[in-house]
Amino acid sequence: MNCIVIVEKNDNKIENSSLECVSIANKISENVIVVTDIQDEKIVKSINADTLLVIDDIDKISLYNEEIKKYEDSIFIMSDSLINKKIASQLSEIFKLPVVSNIINLKVLNSGFFCESSSYNNNVISGINIQSGGCIFLIKNNSFEIHTSNHKESELIYLKSKRKHLFQIKILEKKDVNNKISLSDAKIVISAGRGLKSSENWEMIEKLADLLGAATACSKPVSDLGWRPHSEHVGQTGIKISPEIYFAIGISGAIQHLAGVNSSKKIIVINIDSDAPFFNNADYGIIGDAFEIIPEIIQYLEKIKNVKS
Repeated sequence: MNCIVIVEKNDNKIENSSLECVSIANKISENVIVVTDIQDEKIVKSINADTLLVIDDIDKISLYNEEIKKYEDSIFIMSDSLINKKIASQLSEIFKLPVVSNIINLKVLNSGFFCESSSYNNNVISGINIQSGGCIFLIKNNSFEIHTSNHKESELIYLKSKRKHLFQIKILEKKDVNNKISLSDAKIVISAGRGLKSSENWEMIEKLADLLGAATACSKPVSDLGWRPHSEHVGQTGIKISPEIYFAIGISGAIQHLAGVNSSKKIIVINIDSDAPFFNNADYGIIGDAFEIIPEIIQYLEKIKNVKS
């Protein structure tokens, strides 16, 4: 059985969520094929796989279906990200395979596969038996360990699509994502909402994130107001994340926001409103003014950092 893994990049670096998928593939399959659009050969060759297929644009993977179809008897593994949902729909149509998302456990059986999928904001874990010859698995981030040992001698293949001209797309503008750490990969996320009152007040959020080695995020109203880029919007209509620790600062905790962060291991809420719904879903809560609390936390962390140095 072949296992084809879609590997994503962030600032030309491999996403940790993709490395999780590569680790799973090597555990369940003897032949791992990676498909990626990372063009840096050194980075690509660091991936632990038997075959490395480099294409021009992972978004247009359907253009390479003839080449990928050569690897018969295959399953697909990829992280459960927004772009991979789009890719999975293309692959499902090409290979006539089912798609299972939010995977937190995966095993190969004699007659197929068994997986566990989280749903309803991580309140329900479903056990699913799959008896078809193949499947497309979307892996929930931070659900599996990353193993980098026993690196394979890989065959590197560059694929060029002959049908690239079919896509008439013109790039009008490119914007850099502010986060130094990918939201999907971040173990700690510092998120803030309208309680910060204006975009100028995000400096303390960014400083706290730097001290904790965290990514920054925001609620939908904040991105709609233009205070923060839409790439930082977490929630039902934004990015869904599963960090070890999620800080919610000045966010009321509407159900739409919770849908994107409820699978966080620990949720810490800071809000001046004691009746904020988010406190009902928090592991730890601080009732108080963020403009007083956050500077104190920053001061404490800087003191610790200075002592260690």
